[in-house]
Amino acid sequence: MTLSRISKRISLALILLLCSLSLRAQSDSLQPTTQERLDSEPWWPTQSNRPLTAFAGSETCARCHKDESTSTSMRRAAVLANDATFLKSKPTQTFTSKPFTYSLASTPSGIGYTVSDGSHRFSHNLDWVLGAGDLGRTFLYQLDGRWYQSFVTFYTTLSALDITTGLDRGPANQLASALGQPLSPADTRRCFSCHTVHATTSQGFNPLHAEAGLGCEACHGPGLAHAQQMSSNPGPHPDLSNIFNPAKLSPPDSNDFCGACHRSFADASTSIASIGASSSAVVRFQPYRLEESRCWRETQDDRLTCVACHNPHEPLNKNSAAYDKHCLQCHSASAAASAHPANVCPKATSQCTTCHMPKVNVASMHGDFTDHYIRIVHPNDDLPR
Repeated sequence: MTLSRISKRISLALILLLCSLSLRAQSDSLQPTTQERLDSEPWWPTQSNRPLTAFAGSETCARCHKDESTSTSMRRAAVLANDATFLKSKPTQTFTSKPFTYSLASTPSGIGYTVSDGSHRFSHNLDWVLGAGDLGRTFLYQLDGRWYQSFVTFYTTLSALDITTGLDRGPANQLASALGQPLSPADTRRCFSCHTVHATTSQGFNPLHAEAGLGCEACHGPGLAHAQQMSSNPGPHPDLSNIFNPAKLSPPDSNDFCGACHRSFADASTSIASIGASSSAVVRFQPYRLEESRCWRETQDDRLTCVACHNPHEPLNKNSAAYDKHCLQCHSASAAASAHPANVCPKATSQCTTCHMPKVNVASMHGDFTDHYIRIVHPNDDLPR
């Protein structure tokens, strides 16, 4: 092959690459952010423009949907501190980050939270416990009308306390400020919006009205009208127009729906900037990571959405073999006639995620996350961003 022909081929390859990057950038810029979804969609997770009176509560939903409403892991996303039971086996926990010592103690009135410098101490009862406990639980308390995030988190793998992810380990100036970090009103609403239901409604923010954990209406929207209609006139073909069904969303919309809390691709840039682009914590943003995958960018079909592999009505399945059937829908000889057939793995037909969706340790969270950026992983590869 002549040098001229080689040069032309290289030029053509560069042109195709630039076109591909340009199309990708255009596609990404067209993807709505969560805030745009909240303003335009009939229902979206964390939406706050509905009246409290429109919600039925998960107990009402459970009359017809008992299995779906009680078995989901998301129901454990938050609990009132007075109802928390995880400290029962170890009623007192302590942690020292000089010059302060922190302690959590289960008391008849709830969970007492204390910081001491050896000479003085400051205490406050906790109001909420956030987190299902798979990795940890963080605490919120209200003081003088303002909400605070605890400086310590209970990490499951440690079975102990350590500094809350993202907070500065440096010493505070006084005991009160050492106890927790003040949250802005916007951050407070975001915390409650992704861990509870209807803390914020068209009447404003009021966590006293919140349903602890992510109940049915977090994803399906206000359900009182639906419950009343089904109670009075269920019929063989009921009218379902007054309840939102996210299963009918297109693949990009479906991933963005989950991304309202788990970070969509359009929202990821802000989130990544806040934690540092080089941080392994980017793997926490599963919808974003999934949509970085080549297979997603080339197909965008419903076999690659969050709910294709994870049933939101069931506890998270941690058995890697349980996901093989989803991978083999594309990556198997029998999938050759499908709409988007893919290469067959030459190494194995089981435990696919252990190789192609590796676990990544996030040191600050004392735990591993499955990286949803599906790819061929080579030894000593850097974590792609």
